[in-house]
Amino acid sequence: MKTTPSPSSFWLYLSLVAISAVSVLSVRDIILSTNFGGIDFMGYWSATHLISQGENPYSLELMTAVQRLEAHSTLGVTLMSWNPPTLFIFLLPLGLMPFVTAKVVWVFINMTLVLSAGWMLTNIYMQAASARVRFAFLIFVIGFPAVLTGIYMGQVTFLVFWGMVACVALMKDNRWFWAGAVLVLATIKPHLTVLSVIYILVYMARNRQWRGWLGLALAGITCMVSLLLLRPGLIADLQGSTVVAGVPWATSTLGGLISYLGFSDAARYLIILLLPLPFLLAKHSDTFSLELSVALLTLITVPTTFFGWSYDQAILLIPIAQVFAWMSRSGYRWPVVASIVCAMLLNYYQRLVVINETYYVWIPLFWWVIFVVEWRTSLLTDHNDASSKLRAFLNYRFR
Repeated sequence: MKTTPSPSSFWLYLSLVAISAVSVLSVRDIILSTNFGGIDFMGYWSATHLISQGENPYSLELMTAVQRLEAHSTLGVTLMSWNPPTLFIFLLPLGLMPFVTAKVVWVFINMTLVLSAGWMLTNIYMQAASARVRFAFLIFVIGFPAVLTGIYMGQVTFLVFWGMVACVALMKDNRWFWAGAVLVLATIKPHLTVLSVIYILVYMARNRQWRGWLGLALAGITCMVSLLLLRPGLIADLQGSTVVAGVPWATSTLGGLISYLGFSDAARYLIILLLPLPFLLAKHSDTFSLELSVALLTLITVPTTFFGWSYDQAILLIPIAQVFAWMSRSGYRWPVVASIVCAMLLNYYQRLVVINETYYVWIPLFWWVIFVVEWRTSLLTDHNDASSKLRAFLNYRFR
């Protein structure tokens, strides 16, 4: 039976189109005349350009030459791309373009990824919410500090973000093969999604949805075959890169902060202690839903993973969507709303005055608190089957 879009959905679509049009007109000239969208992207583009020519994308000498001669870099340092090589497959069309053109295209691709992922999140978490709540969330997505910083830097985090959101959306739509295939995007920055990806694979296995595993396997094999056709010596390149790539970066994680303060580096591997958690949540998937588990695991992963930069925190929009959904059902309490507004303003101010990445670790910890507070409120106020099951589960486990 054919359905007709509601008037509220029509205006929401129209608003997204208007936002996109204004963004295109206002940002294009800025991108062309400044470093906007091209700082980190220069490293990704250079590596992709090299592998498109059959060269080593992890060679410091070749990357330096490309950035000076073809990207006309004035940064004074060579930007490397230590990501797994699957990244280069998705950037390959851009690697064939001149850098300036590729930079402009990439900014708008990132904006599209952010908006479309935000829209999918509203469909996953806010099906019962009004169009006003959905639109408010999309505005929040656009203005989220990590999103703005990531777009400015030309980051590839949004490929990972979009891939995780699309995977959950496809799983809920029972399109398991494509859910697995799109999960290959998580390999671009696997440290950001390690717990969620393990959970998804276990969830698929427990539900005997092997099509998801097949989709991921075929996507991964296709990427690797394509890469080896472009650069037969890629495996040797990767082995050579590990010596340089293993730098103890001081990043926006608990381990990064502890190491930066002069304590043990062992805290960087804190996430290893949490590896049983995805299996536990998958075992109790009748109590902890797919979308809740992915949100929870994403929130836990960001500050406890091996390393991660402040703009990688854009992936926190997944658990934040869950928070918005709870708030739309249980009501907007002014202390929580005021806390979120103050935290975002503080984050904006911090980005103007603070450079040290380790001091951004408070952001996921802040959202831990908000997540727990709203989850508890939801359990106390919601009377649906999911909340009843979860209350019974928690009462049984912690009585």
